[in-house]
Amino acid sequence: MTVNPNDHLISLIWKYGVYDLTEIERENILLPIIKEQIRNALINPHIRSYYEKVSMNPEDISSLADVPWVPVTMFKEFDLATVPADDIVKILRSSGTTGQQTSKIPLDKITIQNQNRSLSKILAHYLGPKRLIFIVIDHPEINDPAHEFSARTAGVRGLSLYARKTIYLLKKEGDYLTVNPEALEEIRQLDRGIPVYLFGFTWIIWSVCIPYFKKHDIHLHLSGGTLFHGGGWKNLQNIAVGKDFFTMNIRDFFGIPSYRVLDFYGMAEQTGIIFPDCECGFKHVPACAKIIIRNIQTLKPCGEGERGLIEVMSILPTSYYGQALLTEDTGRIIGWDGCPCGRRGVFFEFLNRVERAEIRGCGDTFRVDHGR
Repeated sequence: MTVNPNDHLISLIWKYGVYDLTEIERENILLPIIKEQIRNALINPHIRSYYEKVSMNPEDISSLADVPWVPVTMFKEFDLATVPADDIVKILRSSGTTGQQTSKIPLDKITIQNQNRSLSKILAHYLGPKRLIFIVIDHPEINDPAHEFSARTAGVRGLSLYARKTIYLLKKEGDYLTVNPEALEEIRQLDRGIPVYLFGFTWIIWSVCIPYFKKHDIHLHLSGGTLFHGGGWKNLQNIAVGKDFFTMNIRDFFGIPSYRVLDFYGMAEQTGIIFPDCECGFKHVPACAKIIIRNIQTLKPCGEGERGLIEVMSILPTSYYGQALLTEDTGRIIGWDGCPCGRRGVFFEFLNRVERAEIRGCGDTFRVDHGR
C-alpha cells in the first residue's frame, strides 16, 4: 500500500476543531499538506501532463488559490487515480440521469478512512456526541454491497457511521420507490421528541414521501429530529418549489423544526465533506477543506457577494486528484470569520447548477501526448 507522509497530519487536522480555523490559519495548515499530495499525484500521467502544460511546478505554489484546479467533468473522461491499481478497493460513481456519463472516483483504504472520519466529525458537531437512531429516506438495497457503489450509497454509508440503529423508510416496488408501511409504523412508535437524524436526497423526499404522506394524511412527530438533505434542487426549481416551501412541508409532515431541516451541499468527487446549513442558513467549511468562488468568465477568485463557480479543495483524498476541483455549481461568499452562528472561516451560499459547458481545452490539457 502506498503511504503518504502527510497521513499523520490529516489525522491531526481535527485537533483544531471542525469549524474553528480562520482563513489565515487554514492557508498555513493546508497548503504544505496539499503540496505534498500534489507531488504524489504526479504519478498519474494525466495529472503530470496537466501540470506540464500549464507550466506549474508544485514547489512554486505559494497559496491555495494557485493550486491548479481540475473540472469535475474530467472524472467522466479520465482515470485520475494517484495510487497503484492494487490499492483501489472501491470505485464510486456519481449520480447521473439516464444515459448520462457518470464520474468514476477511485478509493483506497486511506481515503475511505479519511472520508469516514470527516463525516463523523461534521455530524457530531451538528448532532452531539451520542449515536442516534438513523432514518434513511431511501430503500435498503441502496446499501447492498452487490450493487454499484453510487453517490447515494456513499451518503447512506457515510452518515450511518453515527447510527446506533438504522430504519429505511422506503422500499422498491418494481422500478419505483414508495413508503414502506412497516418502517413507517416503527417510526411512529418512537417516543415523541427522541433525538433522531434523517438523511435523504431532496428530490426523493419531495417526489416520494410528501405525496404519500399527503394522500394518507400522515403526520409524524419527530420534534427531536434533524434532517440532512441535498441533491435534486434543479428538479424542484423546475416545478417552482423553493427551499422555504420544502422546509415548511417537512415541518408539517415530519414534525421536524424548520431550523433542523439542513440542506447540505456535497458531491461524489469530494465524499467525506458536506456543507450543511447553519442556524443562520449559511454553509461553512470544515477544517480539512477550503472553498473558493471563481468568476465564471475570468476564473479568478471572487470577492464577497459575487456569484461564481464553486471550487472545493480537500486534503482527504489520497487515491485521486481531489485537492482542487472546480464544480459546475455556482455560489457566493457571504463573509469571512463573522457568521453570527460563531463558526469561523468562509461562510457561503449555494445558488444553482450552471448548464454544462466544459471549460475550453481542458480535455486536451489532460490528455497525454504519446507522440512526445
